[in-house]
Amino acid sequence: MQPNPPQPGFPQYGQPTASGPASWSEPRPPKPRANAAAAVVAGSLALLAAAMLVWFALYNVIVATEADGRPSGIMVQNMVSGTISAVVLVIAAVFTFARRIPAAWTLFGLCVFYVVAVFVVTPLVWGTPFGAQAKWLFSFDDGDSTAMALTIILAVLTAIAAAIAGSVKSNGGKN
Repeated sequence: MQPNPPQPGFPQYGQPTASGPASWSEPRPPKPRANAAAAVVAGSLALLAAAMLVWFALYNVIVATEADGRPSGIMVQNMVSGTISAVVLVIAAVFTFARRIPAAWTLFGLCVFYVVAVFVVTPLVWGTPFGAQAKWLFSFDDGDSTAMALTIILAVLTAIAAAIAGSVKSNGGKN
């Protein structure tokens, strides 16, 4: 029996390639990673924004209850959405700290989504005038408005830092 002659296209198993046999010791070129400094800044800001969302959720658990001691429907929505948003933000921040480019862009998208949701979607869903929503957000008179205002400010800064981290790539290493 004779071995099969080499076929054009892909090399057969055990056959040397045009550049010679593959070596496991040859280093692969490093994958591009998110910029280290911007990833740390974005991740840190995201963790601060997540802390503000937890503050918002806890405020609704502890302070904002109705007279009979039960929370209203909007308070339950605030508790659940604040907690889920904080968890998702922490997960994206952790992967951004690991300098993953898709995580940086995910963090960017989440932060933009949070800002749009608070400024555009919430007033549309609840029928709140935009001016009243902006006044509530930036009045800093109550714990929940302060937490949301700080969340919005931190989300904008996080989105900027995450966009920088995702677009300014470095090749592996400790850059």
